[in-house]
Order: sequence, then C-alpha cells, then structure tokens
Amino acid sequence: MTEDLDRAALAAFLKRAAQKLESRRIELSALDGEVGDGDHGASMADGFSAAAAGFASDGEDLPGALRAAGQRFLSAVGATVGPLYATAFLEAAARSGPDSIGAGRLIAAFHDGIARRGKAQPGDCTMLDVWAPAARSAAGGDMAGVLAAATTGLEATRAMIAVRGRAARLGSRTLGRIDPGASSALVVLEALVETLSQRKDRA
Repeated sequence: MTEDLDRAALAAFLKRAAQKLESRRIELSALDGEVGDGDHGASMADGFSAAAAGFASDGEDLPGALRAAGQRFLSAVGATVGPLYATAFLEAAARSGPDSIGAGRLIAAFHDGIARRGKAQPGDCTMLDVWAPAARSAAGGDMAGVLAAATTGLEATRAMIAVRGRAARLGSRTLGRIDPGASSALVVLEALVETLSQRKDRA
C-alpha cells in the first residue's frame, strides 16, 4: 500500500471522506441526538465538503492547501467539532512536505491536533478513542491494521462514560452507546485507507 500522499491523492481522500460522511449524515446526527445536539452528522458532512473545496482551490503548495482546508472547515462548522478538525488540518500542514505527506504522519497529525485542541484523552469517550489506536497502528508501520485498530476503539466507547462535551452531562447514561465523534472518525479513516488502496491498485 503506497503511503505517501501527494496533492492529488489528498484531494481524492477529502472528496471521498465528504461523500461518505454525506451518506451517513442522518445516521450520525441520530447517534448524536442520543447524547448531544443531534447535529454531528451535518457538521461533519458540511465540514469535510468545505475542506475538500478549500483544499482543491486554495494554497500554492501542499501545506497551504491543508491550511486552507482547515480554515474552510472552521468557517463551515460552528459546532465544537469545527475547531477540532481545523486544528487537525493545521497540524497536518505543519508536518507536510511541500509536495507530499506520509499517511501515518497525516493520521498522527490529526490525532495530535484534535487532542491538543480538545484536551481529551483516550478513555474519555470521544473521537480520540478512534484516532489514538489508528495513530499507534500507523506509527508501528501497520497501515493495513489501522481500520481494525480504529474499529476496536470505536466499539470500546460503548463501555465508557463520557467526560467531555455535551455527552458528559449524561454521566453513566452514555454507557452502551457508540460515541458519534468516534463513529465519524472511523468514516474518515475508511476514506483514507480506501484512497490508499485505490492508488495501489492503479500502480
């Protein structure tokens, strides 16, 4: 599996993520309605659509395009998730070369940016419970195992009590529920892995 992503590959990834999130818009919002405001599906679909458009049209080099994607995401999404993913894109821009970024480095940047901005930790029943195991898998060179690790992390949120975000006000009532942010994070990672696989098939 080719792990370096150039601008064309990243554009394909963001477009795919936006499409997949759009197809899950209602489902993710319904999931969020159980623990939050019920707008997470709309926020993620709109945010990644805006990010994909910004990435495709703005920025003279790859870091600039990633910064543009983050700024567009933030402009499109007023919910809490806006600053989290905007920071993820900015962190990716800081770690990118002028023409490409490794897939593992991209996953690590998203994890670190979201963690820094949200001040959450694995076990808090947030999207980090998907991004953290995915980042560990990628750091170990196991890109093929990223989705398995992320899926295990998602399922683990069923046994967690939320301590961050609006879900935290429900306390133990979050037990048995999948975290919506973790669920959407898995969709994003699926889009990334599918993009990498498609590039490999064409090579």
